[in-house]
Amino acid sequence: MSVYTNVSDLELAQFLRDYDLGVARALTGISAGVENSNYFLDTEKGHFVLTLFERLPRNKIPYFLNLTEWLSLHGIPCPRPMHTTAGNSLSTLCGKPAAIVQRLSGTSIEGRAPSVAEISALGTLLARMHLAGENFPERHPNPAGLTWWQETARHLVPHLSPEDNAIIMEELTYQGALDRAAIPGGVVHADLFPDNVLFENGQISGTIDFYYAGDDAWLYDLAVVANSWCSEADGCFDRALVTALWDAYVAARPLQTGEEVLWFPLLRAAALRFWLLRLDAVHFRRPGAITQCKDPEEYRRILLKRRQMV
Repeated sequence: MSVYTNVSDLELAQFLRDYDLGVARALTGISAGVENSNYFLDTEKGHFVLTLFERLPRNKIPYFLNLTEWLSLHGIPCPRPMHTTAGNSLSTLCGKPAAIVQRLSGTSIEGRAPSVAEISALGTLLARMHLAGENFPERHPNPAGLTWWQETARHLVPHLSPEDNAIIMEELTYQGALDRAAIPGGVVHADLFPDNVLFENGQISGTIDFYYAGDDAWLYDLAVVANSWCSEADGCFDRALVTALWDAYVAARPLQTGEEVLWFPLLRAAALRFWLLRLDAVHFRRPGAITQCKDPEEYRRILLKRRQMV
């Protein structure tokens, strides 16, 4: 959620004429993430988030807006899209696809480790999210799956050391040989990092940034959360946290036969995916008014530790 496109007062005023949200009071850029231009938008009628989509093709965006609306209607605290007076959730601003969504209350715990109670609440919510999305009628294969890993790795080869290229190629070979087809899956968030979960009064008040969502193994989504929430500085797991996460998740969605054997491979898959994402952001950085690149070395350490677990 960086800012790559600046929005003038006039452009914003013209854009808001299509909505029944009143006049803009404030527009503040959000400096986190790497994909879209995001702003906090305050109007006469409430507090919202305005997103300009920098990379996603226009025809791909309705899936994400429809998904968050579906999940919101099924009890998952996520941003409900605002509709224009014509009934559209997707519009155009500064020549780019744009949407306004509900701004949820609460704050993230980014910058500190979660408590056991917080990570347990997240495990339960993730299981509920998976079950709530089970009957979502639209299909959308994970856009950052194996094919994306392979393509990104090829682009990165000239920019990386021989050692890092060797690690990535070995992991791609390992992941390509895994059979995930038999384990349950459906909608996954795929990016449920600490900055994408909001807490208020000790409870989860919101889950945000669903723009990496798609269909994949549910256990892969749990692996993304485990790596991002339960890893220590050296990449090792905090055992108390990862155990609490696992226990809460499986209590809400008991695993099916054959799932648990893929837990460690999927932890490796999740680590590889975010190492590649961060390497791509660093080596193919796009100019922007507010941008932030996260440290790829964090996920290199995590991947190496997970490889030792199998």
